[in-house]
Amino acid sequence: MLFMSRSIIIPLITSVIMIAIFSLVSLQISAVLIFIPGTIVTLIIYFKTFYKRSPDPDRFLSLYLLALSIQFVHFIEEYVNDFTVKVPALIGMPPNPEQFWIIFNMVAYSIFIIGGIIIFRGIKELMIIPLFFIVVGVIMNSVGHILISLYTGGYFPGLYTAIIYVLLIPSIISRMREAI
Repeated sequence: MLFMSRSIIIPLITSVIMIAIFSLVSLQISAVLIFIPGTIVTLIIYFKTFYKRSPDPDRFLSLYLLALSIQFVHFIEEYVNDFTVKVPALIGMPPNPEQFWIIFNMVAYSIFIIGGIIIFRGIKELMIIPLFFIVVGVIMNSVGHILISLYTGGYFPGLYTAIIYVLLIPSIISRMREAI
């Protein structure tokens, strides 16, 4: 029998659990278009980066926490500009339940704060959690908001903080590459 290390098994199990949770609790379109593919992409990136070597907390944690603080402001920008109404309207759907959206985001942000602890402690097997925030919450989120704004021909909730992320992404990628 082939022995697999904790650095392989735990991220795989975590990814399966994430996909199962997103399938159950995420709004259908977001699960299919964002969260499930984002989990798969994150797992692939994990094996190409943090599986080989965990990021140096002294070099990476402050950037991660900066990105997370921007995410809190991003949430506010979306909330005050009716994101839960405008996104579903793009595809002819009724508004997303606001309370569900708030709870989903607050639980996610709590997990991403734990991601900071994971980086600080250098827990290689769980690096997929902060990496998911970087891949989905920062990179995919910023690109998505910019593309939707281009598609709609104007401001779309979350655009301003997405632009801030675009300025931060090169530094994040550079620090991630250090772990290769």
